[in-house]
Amino acid sequence: MESYLEFEEKLNRRLEEIGEDTLHFEESEFWMIQSDYEFIEYYAAKNRLINTATALPLARGLHNGDHRKSTLIRNDITYRLPYVIHPLQVARILIELNIPLSHHEQDVLYAAALCHDMIEDIPFLNHGKELMVQYHLDPEVYEVVKLVTKRKDFTEDEEREHFRHIMENRLALLVKLSDRSNNVEDLYNRSLWKVHEYVGETRRFFLPMADYADEHYPDIASAVAILRDKIHSLTDAAEFLVDRYDRQEKELKYRLDDLRRENDALRAKWKAMWTEGLREEDGGAADLGGADASGGGRGTAFGQGGGAKI
Repeated sequence: MESYLEFEEKLNRRLEEIGEDTLHFEESEFWMIQSDYEFIEYYAAKNRLINTATALPLARGLHNGDHRKSTLIRNDITYRLPYVIHPLQVARILIELNIPLSHHEQDVLYAAALCHDMIEDIPFLNHGKELMVQYHLDPEVYEVVKLVTKRKDFTEDEEREHFRHIMENRLALLVKLSDRSNNVEDLYNRSLWKVHEYVGETRRFFLPMADYADEHYPDIASAVAILRDKIHSLTDAAEFLVDRYDRQEKELKYRLDDLRRENDALRAKWKAMWTEGLREEDGGAADLGGADASGGGRGTAFGQGGGAKI
């Protein structure tokens, strides 16, 4: 293994070629990603993982300015989480699984995990090949990232083909499962229909993909089992909570409809009572008007009579 000094010099040369503009990150947000970032940084340096060490600041720079839906509260102030926290956590999950891979495979896996959303989210001009040509990552990193990249306009057949290709590459399979295992932690931020859609997709593609790994990749089966159990338990819990919330929402809607009908009936009753009251007042006023008229006539006659007497 090369010395740390040799590794550091090689990494610095790469980062200098990439350039400060690309690697720039909003330092005021670093505290939110610091733990995961420094963990991966130390691990990559300790194990001389040059692709991982390159992808780490690259992911931070290219995702700079993007944020997750999740928030963090500190000193009564709410902060939006930098988006890069997601690829950092996806990579950290894989590192902590301690998967028995070769040194090169580990380096490709963790680097691909850090870059897994780039082709989908970054407006590359060359469809992500910049990862190899411009940012000096191993071609295998690009291949894994390309495999896990999903277009938003996939047809059902294209989606099935997408997952089939992922299953044929065990590193892509690991990245995809780790990605899903991290995303299901954040389901509470999604709409009801999105949760159902997400859970359905998980059951159709991700859990069978984990079963496929059990049969075809026994060397990573233990890691896959951990990821599958996490995905399964969190999606089940999310769906249960969403269903319960949905039922409560429907019950409240039905109750609200009942209250509206009751309110409409009361308004109709009140209107009828009000109308009846006005009619009674009009009738009373008419009686009083008739009395005034006859009284006025008697007064006139009395006056005329009195005048005649005088």
